[in-house]
Amino acid sequence: MRETTQITYGDGIVSVELISESKSDIPAPVIRFGDYEKVLESCFTRKELEEIYEGDHASLTFSFVMSDSPEEIEEYDTLVSAVSRASKNFGELSEGIALEVNAVKSVDAGEELTIDNLLGNVELQIEIPLYLIRENREYYLMTDSFGACTLYEDYDNEADTLSVNTNTVGTSMLIYRDTYPGVPVAETSSFGVKPQFIFGGIVIILLVFWNYVTGARKQRLKEQR
Repeated sequence: MRETTQITYGDGIVSVELISESKSDIPAPVIRFGDYEKVLESCFTRKELEEIYEGDHASLTFSFVMSDSPEEIEEYDTLVSAVSRASKNFGELSEGIALEVNAVKSVDAGEELTIDNLLGNVELQIEIPLYLIRENREYYLMTDSFGACTLYEDYDNEADTLSVNTNTVGTSMLIYRDTYPGVPVAETSSFGVKPQFIFGGIVIILLVFWNYVTGARKQRLKEQR
């Protein structure tokens, strides 16, 4: 899917193209930005924005290539390690889809420059593939940027859309956590000591202490006789 949006900025125009493709039979998700003017301000330098404002034309292209088999992507090990660490705080997180993300820009038909990081946060909206939508499921986006991973939380209440504020451009993994009404996050987490194990440990300690006390009492009674 290709979607091009023309943004007027002063006397200039910026063409923002979003390309969403899939490596499998599952259709690529629809991806869009919430505020395109913020996207411009986050992608172009102040000097570039001044040139556009004075009448230059510019282009901005974001490419998202989806894979429903995350283990196929180059950054898989790095992302999985980050997801494992995040599970300690958020509860058990599961892999959804992977998105290989690239962005380039140019001003006045000049050289295309790669965008690795944004100058500010932008709202990114990703439609969740139908096969991943479930009731009581929360979604997150884990993004890798030069080996440093950042977890972005979904801030809207739409069941079929993941909306995040991000300032990084890099391979990402859509992940999710199934929740259970009435059960705190800590009790669904894969990290930590289970309550039943704590209770069992306390019982064992009490039994050992009781045996020690009764044994000592019997010994004193024998000595008195």
